[in-house]
Amino acid sequence: MARTPHKLILVTDDEPDIVDVISGKLENIGYRTLKAYSGAECIEAARKSRPDLLFLDIRMEPMDGWEVASVMKKDSELKDIPIIMITGVELDLKDIMNRAQLIENYIMKSDASLEKLSEAVEDVLTAKTDVERIMDMANKSGVQKEMRTELKDRYMRKFSQYRTIKKLYGLYSLVYDDDVGEQKAVMLSCLKKGLDQQADDLSRIEKMLVAAQPVKRKKRNSKKRY
Repeated sequence: MARTPHKLILVTDDEPDIVDVISGKLENIGYRTLKAYSGAECIEAARKSRPDLLFLDIRMEPMDGWEVASVMKKDSELKDIPIIMITGVELDLKDIMNRAQLIENYIMKSDASLEKLSEAVEDVLTAKTDVERIMDMANKSGVQKEMRTELKDRYMRKFSQYRTIKKLYGLYSLVYDDDVGEQKAVMLSCLKKGLDQQADDLSRIEKMLVAAQPVKRKKRNSKKRY
């Protein structure tokens, strides 16, 4: 997995000790951190510093994590900042159904190991970096401009679908125990198949998008010699 060092991560929790612990772990693996201790402070810091990622607690007062996430996703300047909930509250099916669009992932505070944090951060930041890399390669390819524009649109739509399905699969997998009912197992299986199909489609579009087309050589005018 490609590493994305020096990225700025905003850590928000109304418990300073938690902020210090999470920030310290993130700094140990090469990330820069910014700290906030309330919802309002988080939004203000995000607007001022534009972090690459936000770790956000759910249980805060007077504005809880869900309210903060909702405000940010409605703000044109903040909506693209990815959010990972780090919380002592387990998500339930209702949370996933109604609020999954607000976050990229969630981690229980009791499970916030260095490895877990690193995996979650890299999953989000590497995906963003990969898209930027592919778009840059596309701009330098020999694909005709009209086709390149159409393929870019297709790729971004497919990428959005892929990330949504991947997120839902991960969240549902965390919510459900290993001993799940048949209906739930079927749903997870369908999500996994959909995820694999989206990945295949992305790979196919990417190959077309960055393909170098042969440059047509101009025919030379040959002069007849008499």
